[in-house]
Amino acid sequence: MSAQIDPVLADFLSTQPAPVFDDNLDLPAERKREREAGLAAPRLAEPETVTDRSVPGPTGAPDIPVRVYRPATAEATPLTLYLHGGGFVVGSVDTHDNITRLLAEQAGTTVVSVDYRLAPEHRYPAAVEDALAAYRWVVDNAATLGGDPHRVAVAGDSAGGLLAAALGHLAVERGLPVPFFQLLLYPSTGAGASSADQPADGDYGMSQVERDWYQRAFFGDASPADLPAHTRPARVRDLSGQPPAFILTAELDPIRGEGEYYAQRLRDCGVAAEWQDSPGMVHSFLRYMHAVPAARQAAQPAFDALRRAFRAE
Repeated sequence: MSAQIDPVLADFLSTQPAPVFDDNLDLPAERKREREAGLAAPRLAEPETVTDRSVPGPTGAPDIPVRVYRPATAEATPLTLYLHGGGFVVGSVDTHDNITRLLAEQAGTTVVSVDYRLAPEHRYPAAVEDALAAYRWVVDNAATLGGDPHRVAVAGDSAGGLLAAALGHLAVERGLPVPFFQLLLYPSTGAGASSADQPADGDYGMSQVERDWYQRAFFGDASPADLPAHTRPARVRDLSGQPPAFILTAELDPIRGEGEYYAQRLRDCGVAAEWQDSPGMVHSFLRYMHAVPAARQAAQPAFDALRRAFRAE
Protein backbone atom coordinates (compact mmCIF):
# COMPACT_ATOMS: atom_id res chain seq x y z
CA MET A 1 0.00 0.00 0.00
CA SER A 2 1.49 3.35 -1.02
CA ALA A 3 1.89 6.20 1.44
CA GLN A 4 -0.89 8.78 1.58
CA ILE A 5 -0.46 12.52 1.56
CA ASP A 6 -1.96 14.44 4.47
CA PRO A 7 -5.45 15.44 3.25
CA VAL A 8 -5.20 19.06 4.43
CA LEU A 9 -1.86 19.37 2.67
CA ALA A 10 -3.32 17.85 -0.49
CA ASP A 11 -6.18 20.34 -0.46
CA PHE A 12 -3.80 23.23 0.08
CA LEU A 13 -1.46 22.18 -2.73
CA SER A 14 -4.42 21.94 -5.11
CA THR A 15 -4.92 25.70 -4.70
CA GLN A 16 -1.33 26.65 -5.49
CA PRO A 17 0.04 27.73 -8.88
CA ALA A 18 1.41 24.88 -10.98
CA PRO A 19 5.22 24.52 -11.18
CA VAL A 20 6.91 26.08 -14.20
CA PHE A 21 8.73 23.60 -16.47
CA ASP A 22 10.83 24.44 -19.51
CA ASP A 23 14.12 23.28 -21.00
CA ASN A 24 15.28 26.88 -21.49
CA LEU A 25 17.50 27.90 -18.57
CA ASP A 26 16.90 31.64 -18.83
CA LEU A 27 13.18 32.39 -19.00
CA PRO A 28 11.96 29.70 -16.58
CA ALA A 29 14.29 30.85 -13.78
CA GLU A 30 12.66 34.26 -13.68
CA ARG A 31 9.18 32.77 -14.01
CA LYS A 32 9.90 30.31 -11.21
CA ARG A 33 11.12 33.14 -8.96
CA GLU A 34 7.97 35.14 -9.63
CA ARG A 35 5.88 32.12 -8.68
CA GLU A 36 7.85 31.58 -5.48
CA ALA A 37 7.61 35.25 -4.51
CA GLY A 38 3.84 35.02 -4.87
CA LEU A 39 3.52 32.25 -2.28
CA ALA A 40 3.30 34.71 0.61
CA ALA A 41 2.24 33.48 4.06
CA PRO A 42 1.15 35.10 7.32
CA ARG A 43 3.91 35.32 9.90
CA LEU A 44 4.02 32.55 12.49
CA ALA A 45 6.50 34.20 14.88
CA GLU A 46 7.84 37.64 15.76
CA PRO A 47 11.46 37.64 16.94
CA GLU A 48 12.51 40.67 18.96
CA THR A 49 14.45 42.15 16.05
CA VAL A 50 14.61 41.41 12.33
CA THR A 51 17.33 43.29 10.45
CA ASP A 52 18.32 43.31 6.79
CA ARG A 53 21.98 44.02 6.06
CA SER A 54 24.84 42.79 3.90
CA VAL A 55 28.12 41.02 4.63
CA PRO A 56 31.32 40.85 2.58
CA GLY A 57 31.15 38.40 -0.29
CA PRO A 58 33.93 36.18 -1.63
CA THR A 59 36.92 37.86 -3.22
CA GLY A 60 35.81 39.67 -6.36
CA ALA A 61 32.10 39.04 -5.71
CA PRO A 62 29.44 41.47 -4.46
CA ASP A 63 28.36 41.75 -0.84
CA ILE A 64 25.82 39.15 0.30
CA PRO A 65 22.39 40.25 1.59
CA VAL A 66 21.41 38.59 4.85
CA ARG A 67 18.51 38.86 7.29
CA VAL A 68 19.26 38.59 10.99
CA TYR A 69 16.59 37.35 13.43
CA ARG A 70 17.29 37.75 17.13
CA PRO A 71 15.00 36.25 19.78
CA ALA A 72 13.93 38.18 22.87
CA THR A 73 16.80 37.75 25.33
CA ALA A 74 19.50 39.91 26.91
CA GLU A 75 21.97 37.03 26.95
CA ALA A 76 24.40 35.91 24.27
CA THR A 77 22.57 33.48 22.01
CA PRO A 78 23.77 30.58 19.93
CA LEU A 79 23.93 31.43 16.23
CA THR A 80 22.52 29.62 13.22
CA LEU A 81 23.43 30.29 9.61
CA TYR A 82 20.40 29.42 7.46
CA LEU A 83 20.57 28.55 3.75
CA HIS A 84 17.25 28.48 1.92
CA GLY A 85 16.13 25.85 -0.56
CA GLY A 86 15.01 26.31 -4.14
CA GLY A 87 17.28 24.16 -6.26
CA PHE A 88 19.96 26.89 -6.28
CA VAL A 89 17.67 28.73 -8.75
CA VAL A 90 14.75 30.13 -6.75
CA GLY A 91 14.08 31.05 -3.13
CA SER A 92 15.22 33.93 -0.95
CA VAL A 93 15.22 35.18 2.62
CA ASP A 94 11.64 36.33 1.90
CA THR A 95 10.29 32.99 0.67
CA HIS A 96 11.70 31.24 3.75
CA ASP A 97 10.95 33.99 6.26
CA ASN A 98 8.43 31.90 8.21
CA ILE A 99 10.91 29.05 8.67
CA THR A 100 13.69 31.32 9.94
CA ARG A 101 11.35 33.27 12.22
CA LEU A 102 10.15 30.07 13.86
CA LEU A 103 13.67 28.70 14.07
CA ALA A 104 14.82 31.79 15.99
CA GLU A 105 11.85 31.64 18.36
CA GLN A 106 11.62 27.89 18.92
CA ALA A 107 15.35 27.10 19.14
CA GLY A 108 16.35 30.27 20.99
CA THR A 109 18.99 31.18 18.42
CA THR A 110 19.96 34.24 16.44
CA VAL A 111 19.44 33.23 12.81
CA VAL A 112 21.38 34.71 9.90
CA SER A 113 19.52 33.86 6.68
CA VAL A 114 21.61 34.15 3.52
CA ASP A 115 20.50 35.45 0.11
CA TYR A 116 23.24 33.67 -1.84
CA ARG A 117 23.65 34.11 -5.60
CA LEU A 118 21.35 32.01 -7.76
CA ALA A 119 21.78 29.95 -10.93
CA PRO A 120 21.75 29.91 -13.89
CA GLU A 121 23.13 33.46 -13.77
CA HIS A 122 25.61 32.33 -11.13
CA ARG A 123 26.42 28.65 -11.44
CA TYR A 124 28.48 26.47 -9.15
CA PRO A 125 30.49 27.37 -7.11
CA ALA A 126 28.86 30.79 -6.52
CA ALA A 127 26.30 29.61 -3.94
CA VAL A 128 28.92 27.53 -2.10
CA GLU A 129 31.35 30.45 -2.02
CA ASP A 130 28.67 32.79 -0.69
CA ALA A 131 27.65 30.30 1.99
CA LEU A 132 31.26 29.91 3.10
CA ALA A 133 31.85 33.68 3.16
CA ALA A 134 28.71 34.22 5.22
CA TYR A 135 29.67 31.43 7.63
CA ARG A 136 33.12 32.94 8.15
CA TRP A 137 31.55 36.34 8.76
CA VAL A 138 29.14 34.96 11.38
CA VAL A 139 31.95 33.18 13.23
CA ASP A 140 34.18 36.28 13.15
CA ASN A 141 31.40 38.69 14.13
CA ALA A 142 29.46 36.61 16.63
CA ALA A 143 29.97 39.14 19.43
CA THR A 144 28.55 42.02 17.40
CA LEU A 145 25.47 39.88 16.74
CA GLY A 146 25.02 39.26 20.45
CA GLY A 147 25.96 35.65 19.90
CA ASP A 148 28.31 32.96 21.13
CA PRO A 149 31.17 32.26 18.67
CA HIS A 150 31.55 28.76 20.10
CA ARG A 151 27.98 27.79 19.23
CA VAL A 152 27.49 28.48 15.52
CA ALA A 153 25.25 25.96 13.79
CA VAL A 154 24.38 25.61 10.13
CA ALA A 155 20.92 24.79 8.79
CA GLY A 156 19.19 24.56 5.45
CA ASP A 157 16.39 22.95 3.51
CA SER A 158 16.60 21.05 0.21
CA ALA A 159 19.43 22.62 -1.83
CA GLY A 160 20.20 24.74 1.22
CA GLY A 161 20.63 21.49 3.15
CA LEU A 162 23.36 20.51 0.72
CA LEU A 163 25.04 23.89 1.22
CA ALA A 164 24.83 23.50 5.01
CA ALA A 165 26.36 20.01 4.85
CA ALA A 166 29.05 21.26 2.46
CA LEU A 167 30.14 23.86 5.00
CA GLY A 168 31.16 21.13 7.41
CA HIS A 169 33.36 19.53 4.79
CA LEU A 170 34.88 22.84 3.71
CA ALA A 171 35.58 23.80 7.32
CA VAL A 172 37.54 20.57 7.83
CA GLU A 173 39.40 20.95 4.53
CA ARG A 174 40.40 24.58 5.17
CA GLY A 175 41.12 24.45 8.89
CA LEU A 176 38.13 26.61 9.86
CA PRO A 177 36.01 26.20 13.00
CA VAL A 178 33.68 23.28 12.34
CA PRO A 179 29.98 24.10 12.76
CA PHE A 180 28.61 23.29 16.20
CA PHE A 181 25.66 21.39 14.71
CA GLN A 182 23.95 20.81 11.37
CA LEU A 183 20.19 20.88 10.91
CA LEU A 184 19.26 19.47 7.50
CA LEU A 185 15.65 19.68 6.30
CA TYR A 186 14.73 17.28 3.45
CA PRO A 187 18.26 17.81 2.12
CA SER A 188 19.90 16.90 -1.13
CA THR A 189 23.12 15.08 -0.21
CA GLY A 190 24.32 13.53 -3.45
CA ALA A 191 23.45 10.04 -2.27
CA GLY A 192 21.62 9.13 -5.47
CA ALA A 193 18.53 6.98 -6.00
CA SER A 194 20.31 3.83 -4.83
CA SER A 195 20.51 5.14 -1.27
CA ALA A 196 17.02 3.92 -0.34
CA ASP A 197 13.73 2.86 -1.87
CA GLN A 198 11.76 5.86 -3.04
CA PRO A 199 8.06 6.21 -2.19
CA ALA A 200 5.60 5.18 -4.87
CA ASP A 201 4.07 8.66 -4.94
CA GLY A 202 7.47 10.32 -5.21
CA ASP A 203 6.42 13.09 -7.60
CA TYR A 204 4.67 14.98 -4.81
CA GLY A 205 6.39 18.35 -4.43
CA MET A 206 9.20 17.78 -6.95
CA SER A 207 9.28 15.62 -10.08
CA GLN A 208 12.34 14.03 -11.66
CA VAL A 209 12.03 16.47 -14.59
CA GLU A 210 12.27 19.40 -12.20
CA ARG A 211 15.18 17.86 -10.30
CA ASP A 212 17.14 17.38 -13.53
CA TRP A 213 16.36 20.97 -14.57
CA TYR A 214 17.73 22.39 -11.33
CA GLN A 215 20.85 20.24 -11.55
CA ARG A 216 21.61 21.49 -15.07
CA ALA A 217 20.94 25.08 -14.09
CA PHE A 218 23.42 24.93 -11.20
CA PHE A 219 26.10 22.50 -12.31
CA GLY A 220 25.77 22.89 -16.08
CA ASP A 221 27.10 19.90 -18.00
CA ALA A 222 29.61 18.91 -15.32
CA SER A 223 29.68 15.23 -14.41
CA PRO A 224 29.18 14.50 -10.69
CA ALA A 225 32.45 12.58 -10.75
CA ASP A 226 34.26 15.77 -11.78
CA LEU A 227 32.85 17.90 -8.94
CA PRO A 228 34.47 18.34 -5.51
CA ALA A 229 33.46 16.00 -2.72
CA HIS A 230 31.53 18.66 -0.80
CA THR A 231 28.89 18.71 -3.59
CA ARG A 232 27.95 15.10 -2.74
CA PRO A 233 28.64 14.82 1.03
CA ALA A 234 26.89 11.46 1.37
CA ARG A 235 29.56 9.91 -0.87
CA VAL A 236 32.55 11.23 1.12
CA ARG A 237 34.47 8.26 2.47
CA ASP A 238 35.43 9.68 5.87
CA LEU A 239 32.79 11.76 7.68
CA SER A 240 34.34 11.45 11.12
CA GLY A 241 35.11 15.18 11.46
CA GLN A 242 31.62 16.41 10.65
CA PRO A 243 29.31 18.12 13.15
CA PRO A 244 26.48 16.24 14.84
CA ALA A 245 23.25 16.36 12.87
CA PHE A 246 19.49 16.22 12.92
CA ILE A 247 18.01 15.32 9.53
CA LEU A 248 14.31 15.72 8.83
CA THR A 249 12.77 14.15 5.73
CA ALA A 250 9.29 13.84 4.20
CA GLU A 251 7.66 10.48 3.50
CA LEU A 252 6.48 11.48 -0.01
CA ASP A 253 9.66 13.28 -1.04
CA PRO A 254 11.58 11.76 -3.99
CA ILE A 255 14.87 12.66 -2.26
CA ARG A 256 13.78 11.29 1.12
CA GLY A 257 16.38 8.53 0.82
CA GLU A 258 19.23 11.04 0.51
CA GLY A 259 18.64 12.40 4.00
CA GLU A 260 18.15 8.95 5.50
CA TYR A 261 21.29 7.63 3.85
CA TYR A 262 23.41 10.60 4.96
CA ALA A 263 22.31 10.14 8.57
CA GLN A 264 23.36 6.49 8.42
CA ARG A 265 26.70 7.35 6.82
CA LEU A 266 27.40 9.90 9.57
CA ARG A 267 26.58 7.33 12.26
CA ASP A 268 28.78 4.75 10.54
CA CYS A 269 31.66 7.23 10.86
CA GLY A 270 31.03 7.86 14.55
CA VAL A 271 29.11 11.15 14.21
CA ALA A 272 25.95 11.60 16.27
CA ALA A 273 23.14 11.89 13.73
CA GLU A 274 19.39 11.61 14.25
CA TRP A 275 17.03 11.02 11.33
CA GLN A 276 13.29 11.53 11.51
CA ASP A 277 10.76 11.06 8.73
CA SER A 278 7.48 12.97 8.47
CA PRO A 279 4.49 10.80 7.44
CA GLY A 280 2.15 12.27 4.85
CA MET A 281 4.48 15.19 4.07
CA VAL A 282 6.04 16.25 0.77
CA HIS A 283 9.20 18.07 -0.25
CA SER A 284 9.29 21.68 1.02
CA PHE A 285 6.49 21.05 3.50
CA LEU A 286 7.87 23.61 5.98
CA ARG A 287 6.83 26.28 3.48
CA TYR A 288 3.20 25.31 4.17
CA MET A 289 3.22 25.44 7.98
CA HIS A 290 0.89 28.46 8.02
CA ALA A 291 -1.89 26.50 6.27
CA VAL A 292 -1.33 22.86 7.26
CA PRO A 293 -1.36 21.98 10.98
CA ALA A 294 0.31 18.62 10.34
CA ALA A 295 3.22 20.38 8.59
CA ARG A 296 3.72 22.68 11.58
CA GLN A 297 3.62 19.66 13.90
CA ALA A 298 6.08 17.71 11.72
CA ALA A 299 8.54 20.61 11.78
CA GLN A 300 8.65 20.89 15.57
CA PRO A 301 11.14 18.03 16.16
CA ALA A 302 13.71 19.91 14.06
CA PHE A 303 13.37 23.07 16.13
CA ASP A 304 13.50 21.03 19.32
CA ALA A 305 16.62 19.17 18.17
CA LEU A 306 18.52 22.41 17.60
CA ARG A 307 17.44 23.81 20.97
CA ARG A 308 18.56 20.61 22.72
CA ALA A 309 21.92 20.68 20.95
CA PHE A 310 22.59 24.23 22.10
CA ARG A 311 21.53 23.53 25.66
CA ALA A 312 23.66 20.38 25.89
CA GLU A 313 26.88 22.39 25.66
